[in-house]
Amino acid sequence: MLVGARMTNPVITIGPRATLETAKDLIDKKSIHSLPVVDRQGRLMGLITKDRLEDFIQKAKQADEPMPLVEDVMVQQVLTVTENTPIEEAARIISDYDVKSLPVVRGNFVVGIITASSLIRIFLELTGARDQGVRLTIMVEDVPGKILALIQKIVELNGNISTFSTYYSDEKNYRIMTLKISGVEKYKLKQEIAPIVYKIIDIR
Repeated sequence: MLVGARMTNPVITIGPRATLETAKDLIDKKSIHSLPVVDRQGRLMGLITKDRLEDFIQKAKQADEPMPLVEDVMVQQVLTVTENTPIEEAARIISDYDVKSLPVVRGNFVVGIITASSLIRIFLELTGARDQGVRLTIMVEDVPGKILALIQKIVELNGNISTFSTYYSDEKNYRIMTLKISGVEKYKLKQEIAPIVYKIIDIR
């Protein structure tokens, strides 16, 4: 899955000469956390966040100073992605750099935005959190044919796997797998796969 398939577009932006109060009003009205700052052609100039806005507005009021413009306080070194960036790479950047959103650019032009909240929605889809069925978490030996044998057994039971994820266990040579399976009863599934897997961690 690529960013371009799940980015928000059109994206809400603001110009560099807008006041901080105008930017805050827009953020509050649209219930968003950040605004890409663009020139009249739509080229990215910076980014302003809700927290940064509120901080500078408060400082200006306390010092009884003129309210700064967006260009005066925006972050100029902005982390970005493109439409062809894998969604997991966007998630890694958001996690590693502790940001809440990434402008999506085509050249220097802003064409969308991907946010932490949209990544959470994607995670829910990938894990089948809203799907009906049995949620199964197991530990299997990391050897050729073991996962295939498990899938074949589920198919024999007329089960349908709607989501599937796997990662390495803390125990060497084992993997953890989580599946969402419909079309088969929990008790029957547990009974039939027990001889194939190393451990059934959770089934519900």
